[in-house]
Amino acid sequence: MKLISVAVAAALLATSGAAAAQSASDARCILLSSAFAKQNQDANAQKLAEAAFYFYLGRIGATETPAQLKALFEAQGKTLSDATAGGAMNTCVKEFQSKVQLLQDLAGPADQPTKK
Repeated sequence: MKLISVAVAAALLATSGAAAAQSASDARCILLSSAFAKQNQDANAQKLAEAAFYFYLGRIGATETPAQLKALFEAQGKTLSDATAGGAMNTCVKEFQSKVQLLQDLAGPADQPTKK
């Protein structure tokens, strides 16, 4: 449960102000990616968690009060445990990666330098 407590605190600090996650799954992914970014020992996994954190942070709207956002994070924090955190984080990362892939597909192949 230490993982979840740290994640709740970090997410609340990082998102202070009038904002609200668009959905419960976005709030859950903010909590998880924040915790994994801070506690992961593998540098690549840590960078992926940080990128996912900023992706989900960018999905926060500005229509809710801080109290509503806090309630959302607390509710989602209660649904997580150390046993479920890994699988839930994988789900968050897959969604993040699918959006990155979508943008890469839209951009098309990188221009190849011409040979002279």
